[in-house]
Amino acid sequence: MALFNWFKKNKKGQEVKVEEQKQTVLQDSAAAAAFAEAGEHATARSMMDKSAGIRKILVVASEERFSDMLINYSLEMARRLDFELLTLNVTDARQKEEIARFQNESKQNFASLQEQAEKAGVSVNHLIEIGDLDDVVHKLKTQFPGMRYVLTEPDPVVAKKTGGPVTIPVFDLGSYRTMTA
Repeated sequence: MALFNWFKKNKKGQEVKVEEQKQTVLQDSAAAAAFAEAGEHATARSMMDKSAGIRKILVVASEERFSDMLINYSLEMARRLDFELLTLNVTDARQKEEIARFQNESKQNFASLQEQAEKAGVSVNHLIEIGDLDDVVHKLKTQFPGMRYVLTEPDPVVAKKTGGPVTIPVFDLGSYRTMTA
């Protein structure tokens, strides 16, 4: 702090207020890149994890199970990008019996996905939520700031029309900003 004391007084003897500013994500990223270039990969990764949260891909199923196509795509994407998976089963059911059935089947079906993730070397967590999909995703985005992508099942109507291979919808939340009133 001796350096700051040297700057505190200007030539006329007046005090100058010196403030330390918080680094931005861009500055953190630049510093992490410098560490990575110098071969300090663990340091670079820890800096990025602290500034942006642990990087996650949200995989959404509006039913009790994830399709094999969505599982395979999400595992490969997470492995290649070195992201964690956060899987979500969501329903807007209102009756207790229906909710209980949904939760039980979702937990049972997650076991298979978890086994595949272990084999692929991908970290995976599972959530079951009751409510509107958009509201749940918004809540999770604020809860997990490192969540970058959202993967969903293909639209069944489009899949039926094409009759062939369909693409997995991928939503990039990199420029997502929460709205304030």
